[in-house]
Amino acid sequence: MIETNAALESPSSSEDSVETSAPILKSNDFREPGPAAIDLKPDDFVEVRSAAEVMATLDADGKLDGLPFMPEMLAFCGRRLRVSKRADNTCALGQPRRIEKTVHLEQLRCDGSAHRGCEAGCLFLWKEAWLRRATDSDTRASVPPSVAADGAYRLLSELAQKPNNTLMCQATELASASCPAPVDRSASYFVKVARDGASGARSLKELRQLAIYFWGKAILYLFMLWTRAPWNADRYHKTPATQLNLRPGEVVRVRGMFEILRTLDRKGCNRGMEFKPEMFQFCGRKFPVILNMQRRIDERSGELKGFRSPCIVLESVYCQGQRSFCQRANYHYWREIWLSRD
Repeated sequence: MIETNAALESPSSSEDSVETSAPILKSNDFREPGPAAIDLKPDDFVEVRSAAEVMATLDADGKLDGLPFMPEMLAFCGRRLRVSKRADNTCALGQPRRIEKTVHLEQLRCDGSAHRGCEAGCLFLWKEAWLRRATDSDTRASVPPSVAADGAYRLLSELAQKPNNTLMCQATELASASCPAPVDRSASYFVKVARDGASGARSLKELRQLAIYFWGKAILYLFMLWTRAPWNADRYHKTPATQLNLRPGEVVRVRGMFEILRTLDRKGCNRGMEFKPEMFQFCGRKFPVILNMQRRIDERSGELKGFRSPCIVLESVYCQGQRSFCQRANYHYWREIWLSRD
């Protein structure tokens, strides 16, 4: 479980009262969703609908089918972008889920600017009703003709602020905007995966990632058995720390498997941060640092929380959804002791 115990303060009231000349939209300005699903595929090019068109699809809570359109997404209205993958397989609160008529566009991630500086960098989820197919052969990203409507931004920002100093975003609402992933109870999990592979429903890349996940799972399982051996009764309760003061742009190497295992406790964590099975595949490789994350929204409570110890995010190092083929691609989090500058 990610360590997020120190809640951060809310923005000052002066920031909440910025004036704008644009009219403020009211909840009764919303209409019933109009655009139909367009059955998008990876590598299709689409244009994000205008702010007015998007707002017309939302209910009084700023949602479509339970999924909010976030203020940070308005900057992409009018842009021509490529569909990177469908979001049918996703996860919420650690459980596999299914969501309909939704895609991811390229690597567009939230910058948290309307959510008190949340640094989780989640991939945006785009309902097909917010998009239209590109109608010409020019596949270059177009420049938006104007800044997104201030009124729409203000209203969506207000809707993102919930009672008790909590926040609403796509991550906090994903559980209610999706349904549990169907489970095939007629065959074991491995038999089902083998059938999917034989039928072509799962690619070789997906099957390889699944094998990597179970390889890491086996390593952690054996490690935890070892920590519970009688001769280790007084060990693996406290975890060490190393202070590197890493900064964005620095290139670091992920330490080796045995070096990392020596930093974990009996739960496979270092000071509350879990080392996940799929993270072993990055051992020995080098990556640039994106940031030392200071705060993120807790998906369960909607609270903006901080980290008591450094939480490092590395470029292009994110979850590949091995266990449930989830497409969210959330970043993996790293303790500094799992990394080195050499």
